[in-house]
Amino acid sequence: MIAQEFKNFLKPLLKDALTPAEELAIFIDTHKTDHVMLLLANNGFSRVPVLTKDKKYVGTISMSDIIKYQKENNLDDERMAQLDISYMTNGSYATVSPNADLTEVMHKLVDANFLPVIEADGTFLGIITRKTVLKALNNLLHEFTNDYTLTKK
Repeated sequence: MIAQEFKNFLKPLLKDALTPAEELAIFIDTHKTDHVMLLLANNGFSRVPVLTKDKKYVGTISMSDIIKYQKENNLDDERMAQLDISYMTNGSYATVSPNADLTEVMHKLVDANFLPVIEADGTFLGIITRKTVLKALNNLLHEFTNDYTLTKK
């Protein structure tokens, strides 16, 4: 359990933790594999959210997801290039709801570089990155005693 004083300190630092969907690179589930591979390689993205045309979250995609799918299905490059990425999208990547608490976010960020934030109806809102949370925690470690006094029990 996170101490309430820590939560209070971190709350203003994390109020803008969500990077909105409009500011992110995303793929649509009907994009072709060759297009997605080109964009992943040229822009240095390791993993990108995948949505439907109506902005519903499907999962994420990475170069390794694409290569794994090709290998498992024994597909040549020509056939693979024309497939929709919906076939190889990773639907099991960790996500959170907009009202997720700090404990849940931190727990899931141990194994993920970012967390897609998804409404109950599946609408994709954006992501919370590990970097954003670590910056807030760094601030906590360096600045907490400016506002609070620590005493040992």
